[in-house]
Amino acid sequence: MLQKIADTVRALSADAVEYAGSGHAGMPLGCAEIGAYLFAEEMKYNPEAPDWFNRDRLILSAGHGSIWLYSLLHLSGYDLSLEDLKKYRKFHSKTPGHPEYGLTPGVEMTTGPLGQGLAHAVGIAFAEEILAEKYNKENYKLIDHYTYVVAGDGDLMEGISYEAASLAGSLELDKLIVIYDNNGVSIDGPTEITFIDDIKKRFESANWQVISDVDGSSFSDLEAAFKKAKVEQKRPTLIVADTVIAKGIAGKEGDSSAHASPLGKEEIIEMKKKAGLPTGDFEVPEKVYEYFSDYLAELKKEFAEWKELESNYEAEFEKEYQELMSGIELEADFDLDVLDVQEKEGKPIRNYAGEYYQLLAEKLPYLVGGTADLSASTRINLDQYPDIKRGYFAGRNIKFGIREHAMAAAAGGIMLHGGLRPVTATYLTFSDYMRPSIRMAALMGLPVIYVFTHDSIYVGEDGPTHQPIEQLESLRMIPGLRVIRPATETEVKLAWKAAVEEKNKPVILVMARQNVNAYEKEISAAEFEKGAFVVSGEAEPDIAVMASGSEIETALEVKELLKRDYRVRIISVPEKEKLYQNQNYLELLLQNVKLSVAVEAGNPTGWYRILRGSALIFGVEEFGFSAAGDEIAAEFGLTAEKIAEKIKKYLS
Repeated sequence: MLQKIADTVRALSADAVEYAGSGHAGMPLGCAEIGAYLFAEEMKYNPEAPDWFNRDRLILSAGHGSIWLYSLLHLSGYDLSLEDLKKYRKFHSKTPGHPEYGLTPGVEMTTGPLGQGLAHAVGIAFAEEILAEKYNKENYKLIDHYTYVVAGDGDLMEGISYEAASLAGSLELDKLIVIYDNNGVSIDGPTEITFIDDIKKRFESANWQVISDVDGSSFSDLEAAFKKAKVEQKRPTLIVADTVIAKGIAGKEGDSSAHASPLGKEEIIEMKKKAGLPTGDFEVPEKVYEYFSDYLAELKKEFAEWKELESNYEAEFEKEYQELMSGIELEADFDLDVLDVQEKEGKPIRNYAGEYYQLLAEKLPYLVGGTADLSASTRINLDQYPDIKRGYFAGRNIKFGIREHAMAAAAGGIMLHGGLRPVTATYLTFSDYMRPSIRMAALMGLPVIYVFTHDSIYVGEDGPTHQPIEQLESLRMIPGLRVIRPATETEVKLAWKAAVEEKNKPVILVMARQNVNAYEKEISAAEFEKGAFVVSGEAEPDIAVMASGSEIETALEVKELLKRDYRVRIISVPEKEKLYQNQNYLELLLQNVKLSVAVEAGNPTGWYRILRGSALIFGVEEFGFSAAGDEIAAEFGLTAEKIAEKIKKYLS
């Protein structure tokens, strides 16, 4: 029956691509047996409860092969019909060209950018280990599942996979199993043109168990490989499954042309005949449905047993259970006012960020976090808790090592798993390394919290490589991503409040490294949520000066220099994109001003969308220098004196 299921997956995949007139049929045909074995023998799931917390997770890292996954989800009983398969790659369908999280039942994450699925899966497996260590009790394995990945040559060529594999091996994530679709073909031809790595040696050197010489079309080989993978207790496993792209289509087998194009109607009919399948479009043998119906009964029995275990666990360990539920629901309904840190003139913003992070951790037990080897510099470390490391997952601090790519992806995976809220930190300039995974989090609506310090040219002597210029504005351009740059201790507190209460979007908190003095006005959470607010100035100003972060201090100095001649309003703008979205509020802030001004030590492009009428913008559009921050600011005209002088000249 397993072979009949595999052949049906081939037929459905080929039909769907043919119907769409485009798509990727090669991988689904080559991996049909792997899919059949995973869904019909290996994995623990319940299509009637697709969010079952203790289900096995399957990540299709080779996301172009989405129809493979859709076909299997349909056959195994998920809410995905044959009509949905016929709408493959169509507008507003449940079967888009690449898997999309939250759109299709059974799809665990959005994939497509190669390497991202594998790297996120490391985070999913990591979360399972942390939660199992924290909540499982003797005779109560409440959290006990595997994370499976199907990856191709392209996934392993991408650099992120190196970082992720190294992290997974270092952490000994033994419940992570990656199936490598080793078909030897990429779009431009045989992979040996560009990819001659010894994969076995590479992964073994990263502390992985590698099971090679596995015929990806042999169910006996697959069974033996998965059994061996589950015996291993100290390492993740890579199963190198040798496959044939477009298997079953005689003229396309093993050829790169099969990667991303329809296979031809006659060729598909011939393939179905050889497999003993009905030759009509989207026909599924009744025995395949019957098999999965019987298998579903077994899966539902296992699910019912776990639900009973969960109920008994809740009764016996009520505190732990409620704590776990609070992590799953991301509850943050405590009074933030009870949190308080010492405000001090000239204290770096990053210090406030770290202190509030430690206080929040006491209120939110599901909060975990770490840095790319920069805990001391970013101040993002829970000093009161131990580190998580191989063999010990009971801590709260994650040492990601110098792996920004993998850190961001793993954080997304932790969030995908559920039960934990990840916080990551590094310098703002290195957000460039993390950007692909940040974009993935925005696409999926994953509320990961990213803290970026060393946020401008004021980094100083470390020079232009460490001084972000374009990063802040480029992050603001990502749809579905909140970017908050606070200016004072109070704003840091409110920024953290906004971050922990946000459940549907990733949040970036941008913190200055240098000392910053505070303004005197008290700001409420309601004001902060508007994205901007007046911190100083007249009711009917001549000039409105907008700024974010540490440049608020400069703006206030500008006001002092101009106050004899002009009425000046200073507006703090910690979340600029929110202000742009609220045009009525924006107009109110700038109503009747003669001149609107923006000051930010970064690329000024986005501020042109904000200012109205006569306007001046002070920013940085060139790389910085290795010098003291104040010297660099003077070079770029960002001192209060130079800004005031230019404003006077403009208005004279």
